[in-house]
Parts: sequence; structure tokens; C-alpha cells
Amino acid sequence: MRIAVISDLHGNMDAVERVWDTLHDVDRIICLGDMIGIGPHPRKVLERAMDEPRLTWVMGNHELNTRDGTELGPLEEIQRKPHHDWVRGDIGDMVNELEAPFFIRERIGKRSAVLMHRHPEDCFSKVPYFDRPFPSVMDEFYSDVDADMFFFGHTHVPLYLRGEQGRTYINPGSIGAENGGISTYVVIDDDRSVISMRTVPYDREKVISDLKRKEVPYHPFIARHFFSSGGFVPFTVKDI
Repeated sequence: MRIAVISDLHGNMDAVERVWDTLHDVDRIICLGDMIGIGPHPRKVLERAMDEPRLTWVMGNHELNTRDGTELGPLEEIQRKPHHDWVRGDIGDMVNELEAPFFIRERIGKRSAVLMHRHPEDCFSKVPYFDRPFPSVMDEFYSDVDADMFFFGHTHVPLYLRGEQGRTYINPGSIGAENGGISTYVVIDDDRSVISMRTVPYDREKVISDLKRKEVPYHPFIARHFFSSGGFVPFTVKDI
């Protein structure tokens, strides 16, 4: 059994199409939320994900904010409501399909796993480990959650970390935003008891052009913050 764990598609259809072309060898796909928001094609991305029979997903903050019409937006530095209003307008009646649990549980080999956007009880507030992904910080943040392995998204930063009590923390990174034009996701190979990261480049300039063409609110800010040329250091293959 091979399971792809993806996260943070963020309305980036160019990235999604290219990633989907690499998923032919997986049996299941688990998405850790934030399929919409930020990028220029939220409805197209939702349609692609919802039409995928292998896919299970959990709620992200952008789905929750869009569904409920909350005030939250891309970042606190700018007015917050217009962006989600635009997303809600683009997805139209698909807003009624934004229903998913905050977390799911799986067995991966002999280990228990919880998969979520940020935390089983909260998918949208800030995380203490964004700039301090240390074992002690991770252990404390998830101390009330019973599991051996923790999969989460939200920060857009790939992470593989062993906690001080032997628990494992994994962030697959981002498919659609804040990744320097390189999507990342992980594949769990249950038969071989390994987890590997895959990288897939996409056309960052096309995304920026589509943001402008579709007049996405705050598109200059979004292009600068979420689609700049910044890089990252992905992990490769790890034992489960």
C-alpha cells in the first residue's frame, strides 16, 4: 500500500495538475487541507480533488474561513475579508462541499498516526513550531494527542522530526504556495516501511500571471509573498 500525503494546494491548478501526473503509483491520497485560498483557481482545484476517488481530506483554515464567511485572510498585514469573499464567489455552489473532519486516524505499519491541518482541535491559529521546530516544542504542542506519528500542513515547510519520546512529526510541505515553484509531498510505502518526499516543479510565473488576469484581491502582495523564488531543503527517504 502506498499513500500520498499532500497539503496546501491553495488554488494553484498548474501545480496540482503536475503533481497529479506523478500520483499514478499510489493507492490512496490524503490531503491535509487548504485546497483553496491564495491561488487563482480555487474551483478548478476543488473539482480536481473532489473528483478523485482515492482522495480523503481534512479541513484546513481556508476551507473553514471560506465556508463560514469569517474575517480571516491571507495574512494579518492586509484587509482580511475580501480575499475569502472572492474565493467564495469563484467556487460558487461548491461551498456546500466544504465539509470534512479536522483530523483522521490511520495505522501505518505497527504505528498509530493522526493526520490534520494543524491540530486535531484547531486548524487555523498560529503554531509555536513555525520557526522553532525542535523536538521539545513539538512534543509539548501535541502532548494531549495520542499517536505515534503526526502529519500536518499549514506552515508550507517540509519537516521530518523525531521527538524526545520517539514520536515522529512530518510536514509534507506545500503543493501550491510559498515553495519557490517546487511542490512537495510525501509517500508512505507501508510494504517497505519507509516515507519518501517527492518534488515536482511548476510554472510560478504562470500562477502570478493568472492571479493578475483574474484580479484576485491583493494579487501583488500574494505574488510577492507566496510565489517568490525562495527555496527549501526537502528530506529524502526515512524509515517509518
